[in-house]
Amino acid sequence: MSKTNLTRRGLLRTGAATGAGLALPTIFTSSAHAFTNEPTGDTVTLGFNVPQTGPYAEEGLDELDAYYLAVEHLNGEGDGGALSTFSSKVLDGTGILGKKVTYVTGDTQTKSDA
Repeated sequence: MSKTNLTRRGLLRTGAATGAGLALPTIFTSSAHAFTNEPTGDTVTLGFNVPQTGPYAEEGLDELDAYYLAVEHLNGEGDGGALSTFSSKVLDGTGILGKKVTYVTGDTQTKSDA
């Protein structure tokens, strides 16, 4: 019977080498970068799916108001609200990647499968 020299360190090294070997080809593919899914056209459309009917309709309306406000801030519309008190250079009112943000809404009807 032969004695196997399997140690914890050897197992960790083998696992790390295997993981690196499997992950390495992904950096060479062009589809591995998230930026290739850049929106085309002049606008970016966001979808907001909130309860607009049913027992949680009031909470859904509050959520929609917050989403509308966020879209206004992204597009540089409105009075700026509390954002004018911050010195953030990230939100400059040019939308997302320089494209105007639009939105569509959906009603969950306070159901999990809607």
